This record gives sequence, C-alpha cells and structure tokens, in this order.
Amino acid sequence: MGLILGTMCGLGFVMCLVATTGEPRAAAPPSWARRLNSRRSEFGLALLAGALGGALAYLLLRNGWLAACVALTSACLPNVVQQSRRRKLRAERAAAWPDALDDMVSALRAGLGISEALSSLGSRGPLALRPAFAGFAVQMQATGSLDASLNGLKESLADPVADRVAEAMRLASALGGYDLANVLQALARNLRAENRDRGELLARQSWSVNGARVAAVAPWIVLVLLASRPGTIEAFATPTGTAILVGGFLLTLLAYALMVRLGRLPEEPRVFVGRAE
Repeated sequence: MGLILGTMCGLGFVMCLVATTGEPRAAAPPSWARRLNSRRSEFGLALLAGALGGALAYLLLRNGWLAACVALTSACLPNVVQQSRRRKLRAERAAAWPDALDDMVSALRAGLGISEALSSLGSRGPLALRPAFAGFAVQMQATGSLDASLNGLKESLADPVADRVAEAMRLASALGGYDLANVLQALARNLRAENRDRGELLARQSWSVNGARVAAVAPWIVLVLLASRPGTIEAFATPTGTAILVGGFLLTLLAYALMVRLGRLPEEPRVFVGRAE
C-alpha cells in the first residue's frame, strides 16, 4: 500500500510540474493534425489527473462517491492551469503593445520600411511579443511576401491589436503610408488608456472572485479534514449522506461556473480575422 501511495504521489507531482512550468508557446496555431494531437494530450492529462486524484482520495477516505468527486475536480485542474497561463500571456501581450507601437513609430520615422520596422521588434521589441515578430522576420526572409508574413503574424498572436496593426501595415504598403506613424501613435495612446481602465476593473473584481473561490473550496476542505474520522465516513456511506455529498458537489460546480461566467470581462472581438484565414 505504501508503494502504491508513493508512486501515485510521485506521478501527481511530476504531472503538476509539467503542467505549471515552462512558458506557453507563442508560435502560430498548429495545423488540424497537431491541434488534434494537442486535444488528445490535454484529454490524457486530465484523465491521468482524475485517476490519480480519485485513487488517492479513495485510499485515504475509503468512500467511492467522495473519491469520484475528487477525481472529477482533479480532472479539471490541468485545464484550469492552462487557461490561467493563457490569460497571463494575453495580459502580458496587451501591456506590451503600446511600447511595441512606439518602437514601430520610431522606426518608421527613422526611415525604415514597413517590413524592417516589424522585423526589428523581433530583437529589440517587448519580450512578450519578440517571438512572434522574430517569426515574422524569418518568414519575410524566406518568402519575401509581406501579405503572407502579416497573415502569419496575425495567426501567431491571435490578437485584435495585432489584426489592426497588420491590416494598417498592409494598407500602407499598398496605398502609401504617409499618416501611418500618427495612426500607430494614436493607437498606442488608446491602448494605454484601455489597459489602465481594465487594470482598475480587474483590481476591483479580484476581491469578489477570490472571495467566491474561497467560499466554494472551504466547505470541501473542512469535509476532507472531517473525513479522517470514522464516523464521518460512515455517515456519508449511507444513501442520505451520499445524496447530500453529490448534491452539494454539483451545486458547488454550478455556483463556481456561474461566478466565472458572470464575472468575466468582455474581450474585444477579432474583426479582421477573416483576412488571415
């Protein structure tokens, strides 16, 4: 029993380490085959997390229904971690865009062309955006096509601001970019104001969201602590106790999902995504 428990704890630690370490890739979205493999990997990771969490809960608590609840919760943890990393990456990119636009304006006013101004951000732009612009520079050197490279940049960043910048660069290349620097400078000012307002909203929202998370998790932590007593295990082994346990778990999931849904700030849609596709 000790060997099984130690193996499960070790596998759980390795799984958590793999899920939480390393930076998310900023490369272009994969093809349908790679996307399918990514979905399979996520499903396999969720299945492994659920199996390990459920098995560990059953070994400790000896209650099948409580172990099933823990398994379902554990299966959702990898997706929650990945979503958190994606939100963090989007926030870093949103904060970096005004500085990137300032660098572009400086490069354009210094006499560089559109492709040179964009490529230069791959080496001296904000760190959150450098990989995407470095990929643009490589594609530009390989193909020599500004349209294809701009499409690759839009796919890599998957960002409304990147769409607007790419289309502005495309129009400036086709029709002339006399006022392009002023347009990018105005966009940088608007983004700074938007990031400042959004940061204030997130700061006020965090109190309510964190309180709701504590309210959702606290009863189950107390339940796990009480489950170490034999009388608690026997109480939840009855049909009434099982119904209370499952009903409370479903209500907790429903309340948490509603909290996340209602508390989510709206995201700007990608208006120009059709050109990239």
